[in-house]
Amino acid sequence: MGKGFSAKGKRARIAVLVLSIALVSLFHFLIPTEPHTYHKVHIVLRKLYFLPPVMAAAWFGLRGAAITTIIVSIVFIIHAFLDWPGNYMEQANQLGELVSFWVVGLVPGYLFDRQRLLMESLAKAHEETLFALVSSLDMRGKNTPFHSQRVRDYTLVLAERYGVPEGERRAIGLGALLHDVGKISIPDYMFLKHAGYSPEELKVFRTHPEKGYKLLRRIGFLQDAAEIVYAHQERFDGTGYPRGLKGRDIPLGARLFAVAEALDELTFYHAALSFEKAGEIIQARSGTHFDPAVVEVLVKVHPAEWEAIRKSYADLSEIPGNGRDV
Repeated sequence: MGKGFSAKGKRARIAVLVLSIALVSLFHFLIPTEPHTYHKVHIVLRKLYFLPPVMAAAWFGLRGAAITTIIVSIVFIIHAFLDWPGNYMEQANQLGELVSFWVVGLVPGYLFDRQRLLMESLAKAHEETLFALVSSLDMRGKNTPFHSQRVRDYTLVLAERYGVPEGERRAIGLGALLHDVGKISIPDYMFLKHAGYSPEELKVFRTHPEKGYKLLRRIGFLQDAAEIVYAHQERFDGTGYPRGLKGRDIPLGARLFAVAEALDELTFYHAALSFEKAGEIIQARSGTHFDPAVVEVLVKVHPAEWEAIRKSYADLSEIPGNGRDV
């Protein structure tokens, strides 16, 4: 059935469909067709049978609409069999309504499925564009194209284990992916320096979270991600930048990201430590650099999971057209 909402959301929508069919059917079966006033009520109730197929089409696409229309048709046929009218015009009306259930269910279901596919294709194009952007930034700053993608995947693992709802995880993933987008404004010579930054250069460098935030907040579907970009250099004890946020004042996505990026930095760059050793170092900074609750989640994840993510991008870098072959 349809995509775009959580399993809980699906169950709620299915419950609404079942309840609507049950209520319409209950009144349709219980209310007599005579006198004429009740017959008018019957006509209204028959029209209400059209609602569940259309709702199912909008929520679940063609398959959901077909299943719902089958159920509605069975209920409608049972009622018609038990109370088949002697009037030929009324018989024709009921047969016409039965056919109409399928038209109003399947046609919108097909159209909603088509629209959903187009939206997914557009979203994929947007995602690929973002990947190209962050890969170029990673090559510029770290001489590897997959830092941001790995950190995004690490962050999503932590978010899932932390219990973040599926809808919020998407924004967190985008924020992690685009965390360094503000570095577009940093002069090239600063990335080529082998020594440390001067105080003036450090001040310029530390503007990148705010500049990334200002860039992304103007894009509708990236506004939540922009908040994570703005706070991705904050520390749990308040010694980070640019705003010096502390503790739970730092957005959860940024707190998850901070641990994920440290994991990537320790295991891929610098000394390229094992995930076990990196976990020990991060634990030692729990409560200062990192949120203790997030660190607790980190240590419960088996190192093999992190290794599988890292290996997936290592394999990509060996494909012509990826990594250093770009």
